[in-house]
Amino acid sequence: MTLEELKKRSVKRLIVMSLSTILPIVIVIVLGVGQYSFSNDSVFKDFAGLPYMLCVLFLAWLVYKIVDYILVLKNDDYANKKLIKRNDERNKFIKLKSGALSGKIFIYVMGLACILTAFFSKIVFYTCVSSFGIFILIELIVNLVYYNKY
Repeated sequence: MTLEELKKRSVKRLIVMSLSTILPIVIVIVLGVGQYSFSNDSVFKDFAGLPYMLCVLFLAWLVYKIVDYILVLKNDDYANKKLIKRNDERNKFIKLKSGALSGKIFIYVMGLACILTAFFSKIVFYTCVSSFGIFILIELIVNLVYYNKY
């Protein structure tokens, strides 16, 4: 990736991130002004401030990314550092290895969670098994794509 490609990508992502800031603001307005009430089974019923905290965290992440993209567009030194960091082989290798290991750990933890939830509730068990199945299916599809590609 070259510096020009990084700047073009940053412009596109800056537009998307800027438009995405509308979503958490709309959610807070709907929850606050609309007097939206949660069902009795909802997790948010016990933690009333949780949706607001999640929206604030999401908005903070968006602002961080927007500032990052603006710095890439305005400051060539920052863009060069970002480009070097992005193209570094060591970082790519670490991401590859950590992603593979965390995927394996996740498979074992989900398998154990499916076994444990079978003792508590059918609904929780079915939800856990379906999530586990979807993850395994995605893992198999991605592996097949990469085995056929390379």
